[in-house]
Amino acid sequence: MNIKKLLPAVGIIIFIYLLSIIDLGKIITDFSHINPVYSILSFFSLVPILIMSNYQWQLILKKQKIDVSYIYSLKNILIGYFYGFITPGGYGAYARTLYLQDKSEAPLQKCVSNVIIFNTIDYISLLLIGIIGGVILSIRFPHLVNLFIAIVVIFIIVIFMFFSFLKKGMWASFLKKIFQSRLFNPFREILSKSDGLFYENMPALKDLILPFFISFFGWILRFFELYLISKLFFIHVDIIYFIPIIAIANIIASLPITIYGLGTREVTLISLFSVFGVLPESVISLSLFWFVIVWLLPSILGAIIAIREGRYDDHVHMEKQF
Repeated sequence: MNIKKLLPAVGIIIFIYLLSIIDLGKIITDFSHINPVYSILSFFSLVPILIMSNYQWQLILKKQKIDVSYIYSLKNILIGYFYGFITPGGYGAYARTLYLQDKSEAPLQKCVSNVIIFNTIDYISLLLIGIIGGVILSIRFPHLVNLFIAIVVIFIIVIFMFFSFLKKGMWASFLKKIFQSRLFNPFREILSKSDGLFYENMPALKDLILPFFISFFGWILRFFELYLISKLFFIHVDIIYFIPIIAIANIIASLPITIYGLGTREVTLISLFSVFGVLPESVISLSLFWFVIVWLLPSILGAIIAIREGRYDDHVHMEKQF
């Protein structure tokens, strides 16, 4: 039995279990009380998030001399949402590198390294917010100190791996193994013969400072928007605690055992918000609403774009091998 194929079911099972033990009527009531105008406006909260992410990525693309338009890179991000949606941990999002190669005519290896850098910067900035949030929460709730320590450990490991990644010699053998994996099986011969292209025009650390700050404040903006939306579900938690809780939930949701954190995120949110007296039903209502806005909606748009771009069938084959 392939355990990897069963991993996505873990989060879904957790989510179904949560739905079985809470008051579904309360969730339906929460949604029915939302003003339709506010619901529509909430969907537009995705726009500034995408704009900031796209600008951040364009900076990295230019440093690596990968030439695509601002509109195309935005479409490519949405394609990544779609493929990430249908794979555990969002790893399928790397399928967007194939579309990037088609459009830019840059080597596939360089496109892969570019997306790895972009995604890693995003994750590091999220971890940093989680660390800051962990300090704030641990001061008020000392029993959460172990959670804070765990995030610090993850942060140190990711930073070490990222800095090592930027040095070709330390990762050459590892990259060969990656390129020979089943994920890139249709392109194995091309990748394995020219893995040196992976480091072509690799940006210096100083070139990544601005993209990092854009990512950092992009996460803050995302969490602030969710804070405003939480008022629709009668969640009244001070923003200084709200943002750390959401950041930590996102970190835990990044574990590759479900679809975009579904299930694991809700368990974390219910646990952390419970110390403020927030009902589980309100937490799940908020989480579902945000899931639709930030993950499901862009994934649907990404699916439409992927099909229109004409390489969907090839990538579905690649996803099945993964």
